[in-house]
Amino acid sequence: MKKEIKLAVLAIVTLALAIWGFKFLSGQNLLSGDQTFYGIYDNVQDVNTATKVQINGVVVGSVISIDPQPDNVRKIKLGFTVNKDIRLPKTTIADLRSSSPLGGKMIELVFDKMCDGSNCAQEGSTLPSQTTGLIGSMLGPGDFGPQIENVGTMIDSTLSRIGDPNSNAAIDVSINEMSKSMQNLSAITSRMNQLMTRSAKDMEVTMANMAVITESLVQSQTKLNSILNNVTTVTSDLSKVKLSETVTKTNGTIDQAQASLEGVEKTMAEATLTMQELKTIVQKMESGDGTLGKLLNDESLYTNLNETTREMDLLLQDLRLNPRRYFRLFGKKSKDYELPEEDPASQN
Repeated sequence: MKKEIKLAVLAIVTLALAIWGFKFLSGQNLLSGDQTFYGIYDNVQDVNTATKVQINGVVVGSVISIDPQPDNVRKIKLGFTVNKDIRLPKTTIADLRSSSPLGGKMIELVFDKMCDGSNCAQEGSTLPSQTTGLIGSMLGPGDFGPQIENVGTMIDSTLSRIGDPNSNAAIDVSINEMSKSMQNLSAITSRMNQLMTRSAKDMEVTMANMAVITESLVQSQTKLNSILNNVTTVTSDLSKVKLSETVTKTNGTIDQAQASLEGVEKTMAEATLTMQELKTIVQKMESGDGTLGKLLNDESLYTNLNETTREMDLLLQDLRLNPRRYFRLFGKKSKDYELPEEDPASQN
């Protein structure tokens, strides 16, 4: 029972870690309780759902959504998280800038100090936004004077032409390919977010079912314990029974039954032999062999016996009708024999 509970708990923990890991890789920490803000920009090239949000080089969050504005698709709305301990004032500027000369973007939150009171930006609100080029990201305003700013503008103009889709230069082709790869990665991440959002309800139902299964397993533990106790009791009772004596008696009974069966087999063999001998005798009688066979099959013997029986019948009848003919009393001379009127002998 404990093994099933452990497996259920392990499955729940694994599923929860998978969800948390996916969200974490996409830049959203489910366990942090971060704040969510928004910014609107004209161009979000190289921005993805893992783009960092930082304050003076300290990472405080990441981008979690990229959505075009329904009323103006030239404006892109970025959603990003900020550490819950950071209190942003309403005047905070969400500056989208390049993170390095090799590419990549980040959002720099620009403000003087954390807010205190009613001047704090509400969670879910849209902050003032701006976009800073590569040179502007590397050099702060006023660091090298207006000349450097002009040079920076020229360099930004030059760099802006890098990656021209109509150019056949190797660097332009590479940059375009990298841009397509990043766009594909962004699209895949967006689809994954949509899939996770659609699957959230199914996951909730799955978690609820797992909770019901776990509760059922816990409720079944009592029944299993009762069954195990009964098995233990039966085992204990069986151990107290003198099985050796019972087995000895059983063996004796089996031996007796076996001896009886042997006697029955012997009797059946003798009966079979007797039936075979009787069959042989009957066959001889039918074929006329031997005295009894001749008696049964000789018709002349039957005729003689029939005649003898008739003669005996006539003799006994005559003895009954004329006894003086056969016995002389006191030496007297017997009378002459008188033939009966209806002599049975004369009838045949």
